[in-house]
Amino acid sequence: MDTVMEVMVDWAATDWRATPTFAGIDDITDDFISMSSSRGKDKEIGNNPSGTVDIEVRNLLGKYHPLNTASPLYGYIRPWLPIRIRTIADGSTTTQYTGFVSKIKIPDQRDNRRAHLYCTDGTDLMARNMVTQVNDDRTAMTAGAAIGKVLDAAGWPVSKRSIDTDGGSIVKYPLTVEF
Repeated sequence: MDTVMEVMVDWAATDWRATPTFAGIDDITDDFISMSSSRGKDKEIGNNPSGTVDIEVRNLLGKYHPLNTASPLYGYIRPWLPIRIRTIADGSTTTQYTGFVSKIKIPDQRDNRRAHLYCTDGTDLMARNMVTQVNDDRTAMTAGAAIGKVLDAAGWPVSKRSIDTDGGSIVKYPLTVEF
């Protein structure tokens, strides 16, 4: 069984809420060296941390350096670009990770021909939005509907949701957002 890793970055993305196109120069699979990831809660009580991925790529001729005018990525390298990592095995494609490139680090040594793409999932972007509750609204709704209200308040697109709307009723939550 041959397994192939596919790594795509939507370099032309202008809005994190838009659906990525992943075409042309977006395929960085040939530059991929390795990756490490972290997901899920590390303890039972507390916040749920963002899923993160550190991708090591070949940086031959300074391709990932934002000031390299000779790079095909010149003018495209900036934070919060959508990224997708998939594996393809026996004709079946599985998405392993979707998120955003939060930063690109290039070691200072001149002869180092590698770069790191530090990525985070949508949980990090959600955490950057302050969602508030309307205190006088106590209308009951399902947990799925309440989650939808939180996502609406944070600006998370409906097209990027898959919410189980069944469940018991809870008190209605956020309708406004503050930044």
